Amino acid sequence: MKIIHGFAGNLALGGAARWLALLVALALLAACAPPTKSEEELRKDIQALKADMAALKEKVAKLEAGQQEILAQMKKAEAPPAPAPPMMRPMPPAPAPAPLTVSQLLKEKDRYIGARVTVRGPVGPVVVHHKSLMLKSPEGDVEVFFGNLSDKKLVDRLTSIPLDHPITVTGVVSAPMSKGAGAKLQITAEEVQL
Repeated sequence: MKIIHGFAGNLALGGAARWLALLVALALLAACAPPTKSEEELRKDIQALKADMAALKEKVAKLEAGQQEILAQMKKAEAPPAPAPPMMRPMPPAPAPAPLTVSQLLKEKDRYIGARVTVRGPVGPVVVHHKSLMLKSPEGDVEVFFGNLSDKKLVDRLTSIPLDHPITVTGVVSAPMSKGAGAKLQITAEEVQL
């Protein structure tokens, strides 16, 4: 019986130590565990999260609307411009004034010096080495320089064939370089019509 009594004493001592160890472990576990919130606090936190999500959704919706507006403006900028409203019919160009005669040019030479004119008249002598010809009239001659014409074939024709019909010359009028030339005016030709 002594053995049983000793065993029961050991068991009681070992059981108490175990119980003590178990209590210490539970105390440690309780200290480490996060404090539990009440059910009311949890509901408040959930409501706050829902409000935050609703605010974020609203912000995203505003951003998407802004993007759509920007895209619409970009499409308008890329679209071709609207056609202009119909305008009144343009006026037909005024007919070109009739070319001056050599006599008219010589009578009003002070008015035309430095101006661009169109003159029609009969051809006098051709001076090949000057690349010029004379337009003649009873009042005097006008020397026409055609060396600056871009059409070289036209220049060749003017210097090589006899011109027995009037021609039309467009160019700038200037005073003669020397008094002994015989011409009262000079024209630097820009265009010659045979």
